[in-house]
Amino acid sequence: MQREFFKQLCSALDIPWQPHNRRVTSDKTKGDIELPVLSVVPNNDSAKLWVLGALDVEKEGLDPLLLELKKDQFIGEGPHADSLKNTSWYDLINNVVFKQDAPPRWVLLLSDRQCILIDRYKWLQNRLLRFDWDEILGRKDDITLKATAALLHLQSLVPEQGNSLLDNLDENSHKHAFGVSEDLKYALREAIELLGNEAAEQLIQMSGINFTGKSALDADKLSRECLRYMYRMLFLFYIEARPELNYVPHESEAYRKGYSLETLRDLELVKLTSDESRKGYYLHQSISMLFKLIHEGYKGENEADLADIGSDHKLHNTFCLEKLDSHLFDPKHTPYLNKVKFSNKVLQQIIRMMSLTRETTGRGRKRRGRVSYAQLGINQLGAVYEALLSYRGFLLQQIYTK
Repeated sequence: MQREFFKQLCSALDIPWQPHNRRVTSDKTKGDIELPVLSVVPNNDSAKLWVLGALDVEKEGLDPLLLELKKDQFIGEGPHADSLKNTSWYDLINNVVFKQDAPPRWVLLLSDRQCILIDRYKWLQNRLLRFDWDEILGRKDDITLKATAALLHLQSLVPEQGNSLLDNLDENSHKHAFGVSEDLKYALREAIELLGNEAAEQLIQMSGINFTGKSALDADKLSRECLRYMYRMLFLFYIEARPELNYVPHESEAYRKGYSLETLRDLELVKLTSDESRKGYYLHQSISMLFKLIHEGYKGENEADLADIGSDHKLHNTFCLEKLDSHLFDPKHTPYLNKVKFSNKVLQQIIRMMSLTRETTGRGRKRRGRVSYAQLGINQLGAVYEALLSYRGFLLQQIYTK
């Protein structure tokens, strides 16, 4: 029954249906062994695409990579060189398929619930494309179906001429990421000035801090603290966009909706129509709480406190966050900013600048696009970091004349 679904799927994607047992050589066994494959394109020793099927016997919706090769999956009556049966598909792809003398560039691993597209060049980086059939087909959304078909189509993976669609998309994303990193340099510089100006205005109004004299506000120290604040924001934008790093609890609805910086991005274009909304501190309090959680860690709500609430609350309203042992989030390194409350107006501007690319003018005018931190690599973030290391703010001296 599952293979009939796979056959229809391959037909829709113009992938030839050619199930057979393919002999492979593995370092693990030092001999000829077989793997059941559903299709190989082109069907020769230099194949660029392999299509494999993973069988979820218990129908639990498990990750196809964790499922094991079953003896019944081999094609025909046999006998088969099936020494790899009961081995997970992760191990088969990692230790057998990609360890051949001429491994395929692409592997399409199908199951009744998911489809996984693996690029051999990105396999060691733990990067792949995962398609959830329940989600995709359940939406009945034309654009979603077209995007899925375009990414998985035979001509997108193994075109007759030129580069594959995914290679072109990857190249364009790198170019876009470089442009975005340039935008971020300017955005963070402007954000530091916004923070510094508001902080200076509040600090000067406090007792014991002046513009001049022994208790003068240290502009260099303040600019460094503002820089540290923005590095915290940049770190959180990046870490929340990378669920594969398993640091922030993405699976927790309480974290996503109540604490994450990503949720605050949804407020970037909300109009602040009243003095109360502009001068309020909701964004400041939310970000400060998140900084505290990162610095101190959080082990979830106390079991005793949840005893009378019920298991459903305990399941959905608690999460764990490991303490980040770093000076970056240590409040001891931001003594000036610990005394300051930033207004919604200022922080919304900062979140907007870090969330949207700059709008360009002239003939090549481009609308503002949403920054995808998942697309930014370490090199791009490093360039942003280094560009601001030498940045120093100063207090402008005002001269009053009668």
